[in-house]
Amino acid sequence: MNHLESLLSQSALSCEIILCLFVFTRKVQRVLPLFAIYTYVVFIGSTGVWLTYEYFGISSYISTYAYWGSILLNAAVRSLAIAELCRHGLRSFRGIWALVWRVLVVLSVLLLARVAMDAWGQPNKIAIYGMTMDRDLALASIVILAVLLLFRNYYGIALEPLQRAIAFGIGLICAVDVIGNTILRKILTGYLFSWYLSSQKALWPSLRPQVQYVNDMWSTVHLFVFMFTMGIWCYALRRPVLAPSESPVLLPTEVYQELSPAINLRLATFNDRLVELLKP
Repeated sequence: MNHLESLLSQSALSCEIILCLFVFTRKVQRVLPLFAIYTYVVFIGSTGVWLTYEYFGISSYISTYAYWGSILLNAAVRSLAIAELCRHGLRSFRGIWALVWRVLVVLSVLLLARVAMDAWGQPNKIAIYGMTMDRDLALASIVILAVLLLFRNYYGIALEPLQRAIAFGIGLICAVDVIGNTILRKILTGYLFSWYLSSQKALWPSLRPQVQYVNDMWSTVHLFVFMFTMGIWCYALRRPVLAPSESPVLLPTEVYQELSPAINLRLATFNDRLVELLKP
């Protein structure tokens, strides 16, 4: 870890503390509990990894397991936060949410199976498994968030400012993770795969600086983007978060009388298309 990366890590840890204070004082757990848990997990994971580096050294096996364990834990909790964001954004469409959560479960199982097969037989399985899992979860997260935003935009239903900030921030982090992990994985299993074989053990010392250089570059960019994202979330939390109302605010009767025919026509058209598609 170079001096710049060490400074950025300390700065990121400070930003995480500030974000957790915002989340706690604004009582975000009342509205988005899984996102609140995600912010706490990120802070605890970063602190744990930093302490592990201090006591065991950055090159120890314990530090390696701690680092990739925190990466996978963050990715898992982040995925839960995205699922919560989808539920929050689609709670008015119970039928669509019933389909979406089933799709998310199937997608999670497929990703786990794909990552396991992808890492099987590869050298340095821990790093390969961690990078592949983080990359695939990040890519799936980008697709899910994009579909959610496009769906709500198509139907003219905007997300609340906090939810928009969370979706944008997570999407930005995921995009950086996809790019960075793809580059690192290509280096470890593509161009330099043969260097990891036992027969090439004598060449490993010359390989380490190249991998470490790319890793340092990616870590620096990742920390910059992560701090920028936390700044966006803190700015969105500058005002108190309103708890969801128990009963929805209804529009005047005249508005529903004007909108109902148009909505019914669209639903009927959609139903007719489904009938045509499902004909034997």
